[in-house]
Amino acid sequence: MKSRRVELLLSLTGRDIQKKYKDSMLGALWGVIVPLILLAIYTVIFSAIFNARWKGVEVNSKVDYAVLLFIGLIVYNFFAESLTRAPTAVLGNPNLVKKVVFPLEVLPAVAVLSSLYNAGIASIALVIFLVFSSFGFHWQVLLLPVLLVPMVALTLGVTYLFASLGVFFRDIDQLAGLLARILQYLTPVLYPSVIFPDTVGMWMRLSPLAVYVEQIRALIITGELPQWGAYFWAVGWSGIFLVFGYWWFQKTRRAFADVV
Repeated sequence: MKSRRVELLLSLTGRDIQKKYKDSMLGALWGVIVPLILLAIYTVIFSAIFNARWKGVEVNSKVDYAVLLFIGLIVYNFFAESLTRAPTAVLGNPNLVKKVVFPLEVLPAVAVLSSLYNAGIASIALVIFLVFSSFGFHWQVLLLPVLLVPMVALTLGVTYLFASLGVFFRDIDQLAGLLARILQYLTPVLYPSVIFPDTVGMWMRLSPLAVYVEQIRALIITGELPQWGAYFWAVGWSGIFLVFGYWWFQKTRRAFADVV
């Protein structure tokens, strides 16, 4: 049974990715082009116009600065894309909702896997940037799954919650988009949290999403191992979000067919 659900999940994810880039000349390359355009804009604004410096990291070129921004954008955009797609994950598949035996819990997971695919495509460009940066590569990058797995769990939990709420409250779609915009500036994506006063930075770093963004960046840039106290704090909250999100989704799914 589990193997069949995995096959279904992968099949729907593949179909979702194909649907997204259907009739597009560049196809999946848009997953690289869009973040690169945003990266170029942010790099010019922060490093050239505002002459910003990345506190705590030695930056020797515009490429170095771009790498720091790019890592944050890739990690955060994975979460944000899943969040903004969540409200329509169930609502956009009414034909599947009304099938009695269909495992609806697969639908939010499809949105997360599709977003993860886009992050993977963008990561190819990141590797190229790293080649031309002064940061180089560190063996500690092999530990990335230690950070990525709980972050995916956090994202999946939030996606389950918003997928369910999106069925009953149509304004959730707009709320998710607004929340994604707000969180980008409350999370150290475009700047390190250490630039803020301790009172502000401390509250910012309480966010599990902020912990993952900063620790993934540090692991890739300097090979710094996770700060285990903050890491386990983030993992704990990721587990809570996953369990609660899945529980809420399963609790409310019986009413989906009546609303869709």
